[in-house]
Amino acid sequence: MNTAPAERRLRLDLAYDGTDFEGWQAQARGRTVQRTVEAAFSQLLAGAPVTIRAAGRTDAGVHAVAQVADVDVRTGLSDLRIATGLAHLLPSDIRPLAVTTVDSSFDAQRDAIAKTYVYRLDRSRYGDPLRRRWFQHEPYPLDLLALDAALSRIQGRHDFSSFTASACRVRSRERTILEARFEVRDPTESWFMFRADGFLTHMVRNLVGTLLAVARGRIAPEDLSTILAAKDRRRAGPTAPPRGLCLWRVEYPILPGGAKE
Repeated sequence: MNTAPAERRLRLDLAYDGTDFEGWQAQARGRTVQRTVEAAFSQLLAGAPVTIRAAGRTDAGVHAVAQVADVDVRTGLSDLRIATGLAHLLPSDIRPLAVTTVDSSFDAQRDAIAKTYVYRLDRSRYGDPLRRRWFQHEPYPLDLLALDAALSRIQGRHDFSSFTASACRVRSRERTILEARFEVRDPTESWFMFRADGFLTHMVRNLVGTLLAVARGRIAPEDLSTILAAKDRRRAGPTAPPRGLCLWRVEYPILPGGAKE
């Protein structure tokens, strides 16, 4: 007697080039990462519908090297067979990194304890064509001392209302930035790195736009404290373009025995 496979929860680790997507979240129109992965999964599972939930809903044009999601499925396929199948079915701008059966309580979004975003700058004089999809071209001189002073003022727990979009609908806009730094990786490449317990809509891009205004001498570093206290988006700098932003890491608690969920 044949019995149907029991339902199980999978953790998906994904990477994608967000250039040609309207973000992660499924929408009525437009190509999204969520809908593309769900369509591939459904094809793999003989048409069974699935709903995939991500750790973070990246915006249109934003990339990920380590997005994490979860999905409930009924299939006898092994984790490796599922990952291999997805690799064949997904377009080349989305890649499965790993598929892992996890406890049914695992929630990719709610269980995350920290996320890291990187914003990459192409500092070459005229712009590197091989970086144009993943870096923001920023050839102008930057005041690194002013930038460091400004970065120190946004670390810690704050209300980041001045750095979020009007579309943000969360109850609390308080977040804790655990780490914020600017790295000069070589003469033509620099990175902003932000690690926090969570992020608001457009928060990183608004921070980057404001910090670049500081580095160009348009905003004083000490004004960051005033901007935070104002809780007014109009007080901060412009929103940086999405192409330079990448979801770099999602962290989860370490379970007994050293395993991570």
